[in-house]
Amino acid sequence: MLFDSPLFLFIFLPVCFLIYFLTGKNYKNLAVLFMSLLFYAWGEPRFVFVVIASSLLDLILGKVIYSSPNSFKKRVVLTLGLLSNIGVLVYYKYANFIFSNVNRLLADMHLNPILLTSIVLPIGVSFIIFGKITYLVDIYRGVASPAQKVTSYFTYVFLFPKLLAGPIVKYHEIEGQISERKCSLADISLGVCRFSWGLAKKVFIADTLGALADLIFKLPANELGLLNSWFGAICFAVQIYFDFSAYSDMAIGLAKIMGFRILENFNMPYISSNFTEFWRRWHISLSTWIRNYLYIPLGGNRCSKSRMYFNLWFCFLLCGLWHGANWTFVLWGAYHGIFLVADKIFVLRIQKKLPRIFNVVITFILVTIGWVIFRSGSFEQMSYYLTAMFNPNVWHGRLIFVANDSIFFLALGLFLIFFPLTNIYSKLERFYLKATVNRKLEIIVASVLLLLSILRISTSTFNPFLYFRF
Repeated sequence: MLFDSPLFLFIFLPVCFLIYFLTGKNYKNLAVLFMSLLFYAWGEPRFVFVVIASSLLDLILGKVIYSSPNSFKKRVVLTLGLLSNIGVLVYYKYANFIFSNVNRLLADMHLNPILLTSIVLPIGVSFIIFGKITYLVDIYRGVASPAQKVTSYFTYVFLFPKLLAGPIVKYHEIEGQISERKCSLADISLGVCRFSWGLAKKVFIADTLGALADLIFKLPANELGLLNSWFGAICFAVQIYFDFSAYSDMAIGLAKIMGFRILENFNMPYISSNFTEFWRRWHISLSTWIRNYLYIPLGGNRCSKSRMYFNLWFCFLLCGLWHGANWTFVLWGAYHGIFLVADKIFVLRIQKKLPRIFNVVITFILVTIGWVIFRSGSFEQMSYYLTAMFNPNVWHGRLIFVANDSIFFLALGLFLIFFPLTNIYSKLERFYLKATVNRKLEIIVASVLLLLSILRISTSTFNPFLYFRF
């Protein structure tokens, strides 16, 4: 059950909020938990029991870590908790990948393959596990206390707005809101508006350009050509931008309607001047998680420069693997890691002497090339696609029919992405914040977008969010 599906929009969401707002204050968390369990069990009926069992283990281990005066025992229990969570992630997300590669090696050595039943990847498993890991680590570090109620921790784990594609929320960040929160009419209004903006981004821009990107990426090598390959790469770059931006808006909006305040996870990443800035703006909760729970424990900046550069590169190698069990994802992570290291060594210093617009354009081109690695299903596809992008001898490929609405939404998407770089944007932003009618105007625009989005959904093919498979 996904946020832009008719089932969610027309049945689950109205019933959910009706139950929530009719439920008394003391039972609202139970209502949220019930609806969240139903939401996830609808798509993952078997995996939901795995998460419940794993969460119960978290609660037990968290209390042992918190109450034990023995530092060695704390480390042992934390290690057990980490291994149990990582074990779930590895089994469900990487077992097929690991054994397929092992079997390929065995075949090269003319040995019998290992037989393994194909394991279905549960939706949002990476986000669930990373959130659960923060709970145990933060208790060990002394920055958080164990959940006092089982239902409180389960509400945190299964909270449906952030369940499938983040953001990665830390328990201590939301613990107070689970205990007590207020939800005003203004919160509901802001939440509905934010959700409507996200839904419109998804169904109009992301889905339209996604269909075009899919068409081009399916072309064989001899039909690509330089123009087609760059056009497809830019379409995918805009698609994933608005797909992820849309989900972030919808998740934050849904949570706000119920009184939860989830941190921003997306902040105009394509206006970044370098890769360091890009990762401060793109998937903010993931880059923060990598810094706090991987990069710093490996030594962070408190070691030699060569070790620091390796730590940074290695963290983003794992970041790539986190996105999917495929070697192209690993290469994409390594690719970003190289540019992040380059930023620290010399790029940030050189960029100070260059115009910002030049830095933004170069960063966008490099990020777009990275998206080709990310989007490719195999090294073979990646190889011939990148070759087409840099082969001026094959200017034209197969002629592709591009509908007018696709051109319009691509132009609109690029305009919305880069308009914040202009002086006009900052002036309009200041005017909007000062205007007395901005809230009424926002509600009117959001209502129109919501209606148009619903009409679009009722007449188009369903397209899931890209990050749901991670």
